Amino acid sequence: MLESIKLAVVMAIALSFCTPCSSGLVEDSGDFQTKDSDRTYPNDWTHRPFIELFSSLSCVYCMSYADPAMDEVIHDVESDESNPYNVIVFHQTNGGAGDDPFHTEQSKSRMRDHYGQTGTPNAQFDGNYRYVGGGGEENYQDYVQAIQDSGPREGEGNDEPFKYVDLDIYSEFIGSESEGEAGQFKITVNVEYHGSSGDGGSIPTNPNDLGGEDPDLNGELFVFMVEDGVPAYSSYLDEIWNNRMVFREYAIENEEFTLEEGESSEFSAVWKVPTTQIDGDGVSGDIKIPINPGRMIPIAVVFDRDDTDSGNDEDASDDTYPTPRAIQSATPESTKWDNPDRDIPEIATKTEKYLDDGAQIQTTFEADEGIGTSYVLYNYESTNYTGEWTTDEMKIEGEEVCDEETGICYAYSGATGTSILPYSGENPIYYQILFVDGNKTSSKTDVMQFIGADGGSPPSEQKEVPLLMIGIGSLFLAVISGFVYWARKPASG
Repeated sequence: MLESIKLAVVMAIALSFCTPCSSGLVEDSGDFQTKDSDRTYPNDWTHRPFIELFSSLSCVYCMSYADPAMDEVIHDVESDESNPYNVIVFHQTNGGAGDDPFHTEQSKSRMRDHYGQTGTPNAQFDGNYRYVGGGGEENYQDYVQAIQDSGPREGEGNDEPFKYVDLDIYSEFIGSESEGEAGQFKITVNVEYHGSSGDGGSIPTNPNDLGGEDPDLNGELFVFMVEDGVPAYSSYLDEIWNNRMVFREYAIENEEFTLEEGESSEFSAVWKVPTTQIDGDGVSGDIKIPINPGRMIPIAVVFDRDDTDSGNDEDASDDTYPTPRAIQSATPESTKWDNPDRDIPEIATKTEKYLDDGAQIQTTFEADEGIGTSYVLYNYESTNYTGEWTTDEMKIEGEEVCDEETGICYAYSGATGTSILPYSGENPIYYQILFVDGNKTSSKTDVMQFIGADGGSPPSEQKEVPLLMIGIGSLFLAVISGFVYWARKPASG
């Protein structure tokens, strides 16, 4: 079974291709629907806006204004399953002590080379469709307004056609290839192009109505690997700060493609969780804060290479750099919402038992498409541990689900997963379960502490008693017994 799964993974990676598919036209730019898709994006927007904040843990205005404001922007939609927009924070070394553990060569290049910016904080909305620079009391209101301008693409001075795409992304944690690695993610992205709207949301039927624009989508795809909720020291605040949506690396960077209306394309990649990093000065070393795979979120973004104009003609500061504009973003969570007919796998039951050979975690799953793989991530420190997490692949049992044409088995129906973790009586276990079904839909639990309430007991720390001590103890007991026997004898003259 394991070999079959590995073969399927290899084949999926090798077969990145563009496949024509049938699709209708965009019917209305305010309520985006097609003949073959009933998707309606949150707020009746044309897409999910993409927000990039460039910040630093040592920057006064970042930590005083911009970061708290963007945290509030993120918090505003945390309970919204529709995922209205996506935020990424790229860390720099600006300000004060000039230190930040998340500052990498890639995060520096995104700000300086891609956007031509040098100062923090600054925020880009849909690839500089809107721009908010500096830090102050109005940051939150400015960020919200920029998102509201970006979502419908109805900003002041905007008379350019907007190209509509559906975007799905699937992420599967597939463990490590060898000992010492932190694990890998298999990423699959589907892009479907539905055509372009003109002025007033109408659909041009003549390419000449596009004002010289190419009716095809000349796009570029990025998949940003983001870690959410990472505690790290801020030299400006002189305290630990909970960092939201931290950019770690690219899984896919600047993948260019061209699609005609009604065409789709699939992209695949395997991203290895890094254990080293190259900082902004080009120095390579061990990663400063290890990545917890359970906190990772891949964010896919499609940019239109033919659209490099700002949406605000009255504010020249918006046009700092002619970068491609983002036209869609997606996460695995937004993909679940956009595809309501897809089954979302769940854990039906979970038991924790102490056994002689370890701490056993056993689960049963509810999954119409069966369960492909499941992993337990664990540590012995805390729920928000910032060191290296250990991974253990659960043993999955059930009825095999196989492809009828290829004969490759890729999942188990009626699945049960079992994992046995090392333990000692002095160290608690904190763990999280990541799992994926046979349809590439992933799920995960919160981080939990192992209690072992379903049976057994934790070990006691028993120390070996030397044979000499055993002998001395036996002799002592014999002497005491002899003394007691002598003392009880009646006295004789």
